[in-house]
Amino acid sequence: MEELAKRVKDLEALLVAALARIVELEGQTRQDSNNSSKPPSSDMKRKRKPPVEPTGRKAGGQPGHEGRTRDQVPTEDVDASEDVDPSACENCGEALDGQPRLDACIRQVTETPEFQAFVQEFRLWSKWCPKCGRTTRAGMPAGSPKGAFGPRLQARIALLSGRFRLTRRETRAVAKSMFGVTISVGSVQACCEAASAVAAPTTEAIHQEVKQSPEVNADETGFGRCGKKRMWLWVGSTKKAEAFRLLPGRGKAQARDLLGEDFPGILHRDRWKPYEQFKKALHQLCHGHIRRDFQSMLESGGETGTQGAMLKLASDRAFHLWHQFERGEIDRPALIRLMKPIRAEFRQRLIRLRDGATIIKKARGTAKDLLRQWDNLWTYVDMEGANPTNNEAESAIRKAVLWRKGSFGAQSESGCRFVERLLTLVGTARKRSIDLLDWLTRAIQADLEGQPAPSFEA
Repeated sequence: MEELAKRVKDLEALLVAALARIVELEGQTRQDSNNSSKPPSSDMKRKRKPPVEPTGRKAGGQPGHEGRTRDQVPTEDVDASEDVDPSACENCGEALDGQPRLDACIRQVTETPEFQAFVQEFRLWSKWCPKCGRTTRAGMPAGSPKGAFGPRLQARIALLSGRFRLTRRETRAVAKSMFGVTISVGSVQACCEAASAVAAPTTEAIHQEVKQSPEVNADETGFGRCGKKRMWLWVGSTKKAEAFRLLPGRGKAQARDLLGEDFPGILHRDRWKPYEQFKKALHQLCHGHIRRDFQSMLESGGETGTQGAMLKLASDRAFHLWHQFERGEIDRPALIRLMKPIRAEFRQRLIRLRDGATIIKKARGTAKDLLRQWDNLWTYVDMEGANPTNNEAESAIRKAVLWRKGSFGAQSESGCRFVERLLTLVGTARKRSIDLLDWLTRAIQADLEGQPAPSFEA
């Protein structure tokens, strides 16, 4: 009987472990972009909006709807204009020649000119020296391109790849069909490398600016392989700049490369541990990530699901208060006061998740980690400049993910630097309202003339 009792006890323990494992695996099969950090593109079953019942109205703007029209180009920017007079009355057919004009209805038609590449030929003559007998050939004029393509074409090629995420072969096809320029894949790569080299000092200055910013949103994502190295793309985003770094690793050293040795500002981030090394920083955990954790708990059922559902409702109330604060409907003292009961409920339910006997392992670990970093959850409530989400960094890195999916990462060291530099220029130019094609053209021309790149300010 003792042996049977022991056997039953062992089987019960095995059953408990098996059931826990089943719950964990079922939770993994339910993971999507709503309850985990997986991207939306990986969702197997995407929720579709239910069909809308027909209203019987015609499609388009309804009667009384205030219409919107295209803004007209200012008169000083119009390239050509033509006066058109009516030849006869539309009512009776009477000729209107010689009648005075009344008022004009202005219509503008925009067209692109037929693109014809401008090819400049340099005939580099040689001459014989009557004194020493040596033959000397003329060199290219100062400021001339070193290769076969000028600064603006080089800039266009680099942006087709680095801004519009075209492959090298697609870039070659666009150059032929849109610009009438025949260019090899190798020359496309050379143009990209030339633009990357020119941009290096400017992007490094942007990176230093991000390191010294009072608040930074940081994130990282995989970016394929470069040789045998697994590469990770890191981003630090501020209100006026985005700095990207493509590095072989996802640890503390790479985080320091992005943010400096001891970043002292407000750091918006997820719960990735390497960010915790910045002891001087004020950390703000992303509540967007945490809501996905709560959604995962909610879908687990049982006590875990109950606590997850209540935490998500508490999160809804917290975000509602934050949006009121952003709209100026409440001030900072009111935000702090109204958040106190929500914070208390968060702590109470996280403790239940951490200590509950029937709570699934993953939810228990999440609750334990959030309680360990409790103060980092609420920096945005007390500190000016902080935000409850890390959406700024996630939005910045999403474009890079699209590039990665089309290019399968970078294949060389120069390719890695091109990726991080062009992404830095594109993101920062957008925030500063800079015409990147114009700036990159001028930067390449300045380099040919031995001058520094122009200022990267609007």
